Amino acid sequence: MWTSTLELSQKRVVLTQLVGRFWPGAYFSSFAPLQVQNLPRQSLPASNWVRVRNHLAGICGSDLHMIYVDGDFRIAPAALPGHRYSYPGHEVVGEVIEVGDDVEHLHVGDRVVLQSGPNCISTGAQPLCRSCASGNYSLCERAHLFSGPEPIGGGWSEEMLVHEYQLFRISPEMSDEQAVLLEPSAVAVHAVLRSLPQSGDHVLIIGSGTIGLLTLQVIRALVPGATVSVMARYPFQIEQATRMGAAHILYAQDSYQGVERATGAKLFTGMFDNKMLIGGYEVIFDTIGSKETIHNALRWVRAGGAVVLIGLSLHTMRLDLTPIWYQEIDLVGTLGHGMETWPIGSHEYRSTFAITAELIESEQLHPEKLITHRFSLSNFREALSTATTKEYSRAIKVVFDYALLPASVVPNVRATARQRRPVAKTAVRPQEQQGDHEESFVPLPPDEHLIEPAPLIAPVSEPFEVPLPAPQNPLPETEETPTFSAGEQPALEDQSQTITTGISKSKNSRKLSRSQKTTEDIPAPVEAIGHSAGTNLTFDALEEESKDVS
Repeated sequence: MWTSTLELSQKRVVLTQLVGRFWPGAYFSSFAPLQVQNLPRQSLPASNWVRVRNHLAGICGSDLHMIYVDGDFRIAPAALPGHRYSYPGHEVVGEVIEVGDDVEHLHVGDRVVLQSGPNCISTGAQPLCRSCASGNYSLCERAHLFSGPEPIGGGWSEEMLVHEYQLFRISPEMSDEQAVLLEPSAVAVHAVLRSLPQSGDHVLIIGSGTIGLLTLQVIRALVPGATVSVMARYPFQIEQATRMGAAHILYAQDSYQGVERATGAKLFTGMFDNKMLIGGYEVIFDTIGSKETIHNALRWVRAGGAVVLIGLSLHTMRLDLTPIWYQEIDLVGTLGHGMETWPIGSHEYRSTFAITAELIESEQLHPEKLITHRFSLSNFREALSTATTKEYSRAIKVVFDYALLPASVVPNVRATARQRRPVAKTAVRPQEQQGDHEESFVPLPPDEHLIEPAPLIAPVSEPFEVPLPAPQNPLPETEETPTFSAGEQPALEDQSQTITTGISKSKNSRKLSRSQKTTEDIPAPVEAIGHSAGTNLTFDALEEESKDVS
């Protein structure tokens, strides 16, 4: 099967960084961290694991950071022990084609997305760490210490083998195109809920890649009374942001004056062109996370406001932090997704994936509109070039479509699929990073496929919900950041999480009557950059809604 791997050893990283300064092909060479090969299939490593054949997999900005070794070994997460060998692609939707004897919550034929990396629940570690006990698996405190079976394959592989608790089962009502962007949509939902704007607030989104535009959709859905400005880099991004409800567009050449016009703030300029605003935005969502964007965001937010850092950078920074104390600004970090207070204003908790799936099924979010290009995995060079050189390709979200792989390389795996006993059914009710990047190489000719709506056909199934272990003693989240990488190649777009696994399958979209929702919540950790081998998101999110901790 076609499988992509990332080996982030110091030897490969440093060599690729050095050679890549003079030869762009270094990132796809035999000594580069990224390797794409047609390898033999492997058996399930444990009886509670499943095999998933991938349908679609997205290219995320965090994946690009690692492929182009855009990082620095001096950042804090790089000090943590971790898996240097992983499988890229955490934005992925596929179909379960084999289940182990002890799998309890999934059947052959279920469509799933990857929700999380290994965590205390998926590895059976006891007692649960503080983060896993509260359902925030992306912040698992033991993620770098687990031993035992590790996921095989990721979104950029034809198949992925993962623990059942790392997957989130999706409703037949949701199309593959919507499902492949469920994870980045959950990232946006989680970020907005970290500092929810109020009706009438002025809000700024810095960056108009996948995460920036999804954040815009989430704010328009949850706080329609907010006035949203967007800072975009390219004309096609401005067009998309305007269509999706942006009230103002901020331009780099006169950004401080733009903030002044949009919010009524007062601009002051001191020595050495030092600028400061009094007044400004109530909340700013920075989906890029570069030194420049953080510097500006802290000066564009009004006193008592908040800057939410969604975009990631794997570089150390020297920043002027004086606005934080001078204006009493909250600088809020966010990583992936977990558990949210939901409904808003209540004392109940739900998983970000369950909330996001509900918003998509109720047509409040439309992530599928951001897919602009499709490629087969065998054309990965063209796909990565298209995702990187947005100025030329006009790409927003680039996906691998496994229906495009030549038939000769698709293995016959259905003969090994094993049915399992039925699960009790209960009706249920219904969260880029865009990094500024320099175009450091000439784009390859995009082997691009125009996207046309796929027929929505899917079997009808009864609504059901899979119970998961209830989180123990919900506790406040402890921040944990993505890990590893070195060097300074182009900072790339799209932040969602990191490492994942994949496989091949048809691109038929699925649809069913609105009365047949199937939302399952099963605990699963969310991968951070550098969080262990090949997994990144998914499982019917833990629907045992935790009680308020305070």
